[in-house]
Amino acid sequence: MDRLTLILISGSAIFNAAANTLMKAAFGGREGLLDDGALNAVMRIVFNFRAAAGVACFGVSFIFLSAALTRTDLSLAYPMMSGLVFLLVLAISALFFSEPVTLWRAGGAAVILAGIWILSVKG
Repeated sequence: MDRLTLILISGSAIFNAAANTLMKAAFGGREGLLDDGALNAVMRIVFNFRAAAGVACFGVSFIFLSAALTRTDLSLAYPMMSGLVFLLVLAISALFFSEPVTLWRAGGAAVILAGIWILSVKG
């Protein structure tokens, strides 16, 4: 896999992790977003800066992944992007939301890192 493809996959992962982080910051820890109905949920998303920025980040992530898919296989690009997102979200959730990083989560992250390495080197 060439450098540009790795950059595109990494960019997709970074924006996807940012999107999830912004959504958590916008609505995490509160009542269910859909408790007052779907229309109200849409309005809460549209008028919440963090949520709207999260949706925009999902869009940018989509653009990066789409570009990567023109250069490599879906069966390679998507698992790499997803694994990177998981690792980024694990770190962000521990740093910004004080979520625990248990031994099982750390072990899972190590397995994911090994999988990403295998895909990038041997894929």
